[in-house]
Amino acid sequence: MATLADSFVAPAAEIAAAFGTLDADELVFVLQQCLEAGAWDHALALTDALEGVEQTPGIRLCRAVATFLSGDTAGGLSAVDEVLAGGARPLPALSVRAEMLLRLGQREAARESLLELVGRYPDYPRAQGLLATLYMPGPHYREVLARLHQLLRPKTYLEIGVDTGATLALAQQSELAVGVDPVNALRVRLPPNARFFEEASDEFFAQRGRDAVFGPRRVALAFIDGLHRFENALSDFANVESWSDPAGTIVLHDCVPILARAAARERSTKFWVGDTWKIVPALRAYRPELKLTTVLAPPSGLVVVRRLNPGSRVLSERRDEILQRFLSLPFERAPGDFAPELNAVQNDDSGLAQALGG
Repeated sequence: MATLADSFVAPAAEIAAAFGTLDADELVFVLQQCLEAGAWDHALALTDALEGVEQTPGIRLCRAVATFLSGDTAGGLSAVDEVLAGGARPLPALSVRAEMLLRLGQREAARESLLELVGRYPDYPRAQGLLATLYMPGPHYREVLARLHQLLRPKTYLEIGVDTGATLALAQQSELAVGVDPVNALRVRLPPNARFFEEASDEFFAQRGRDAVFGPRRVALAFIDGLHRFENALSDFANVESWSDPAGTIVLHDCVPILARAAARERSTKFWVGDTWKIVPALRAYRPELKLTTVLAPPSGLVVVRRLNPGSRVLSERRDEILQRFLSLPFERAPGDFAPELNAVQNDDSGLAQALGG
């Protein structure tokens, strides 16, 4: 058996004496603890020493993972395939198989396993996130936002939907950064230039003028990541644009769902973007002068909007018409089939250059 460098594994007799009374469920728990600690050699030693314990799928999967981590990647993957060949095709085995294939660079095979997994249970841990990275490779959206701050160096920054504060904290170089969220869930220390308003975005814009928040300056960069409903995204965009510099940039989150279920208006999964994606076809139809470019950043894309017109009232004046037209629009895209109106670009510096140019 392979061992870790500078490692020690107790003799089989000692392991059997200490753990010999474990049932299968208890053994799986210990094996998971070993794997979480990176002690795959100990996990292999446990399964070798306790051969008398029923070899349940959970034990076999733990051993398969340990085998894979030991360097015997073919053996580990083969062991998972044997579990799947049993007929039931357990969900944990599909998940393990997908992650092994990803580590081996076999992206298409990993995609097939993940699609089967989310088809049977969309909320399986990490599954939709991993699937998103296959269809949208490259940095996570927060890393892309950080890059936008570096490139644009906005003096003023506005964020709708703050959550923990992780994205608002990116505005280190701005003279003033403002975040708006009806719930204070801040867990990240904000820079001294940041102000947080604990209120709904519609209330925020209704009660305050731009001068009261930003003074004579207009918003150079904004990030909209509020409620996952189309009508809220529409209102947020109209309000944010009215405060923006014409040469500024608005970034929209959650407009590139991978699965139709995650794109549904009513939430039925933990990983959920709602129907905010409808803002893109709506803007294409009613504001064709805007430049929309979508950076395919996991897990749900970033739409970069340029050529702003803070004086436009089209979205507010025709709001009822827009809602009537788009609220019932179904999401009918297969995974990876990105809508043409997204004007999708690669998730790298060249893609960002396209999004920010012109």
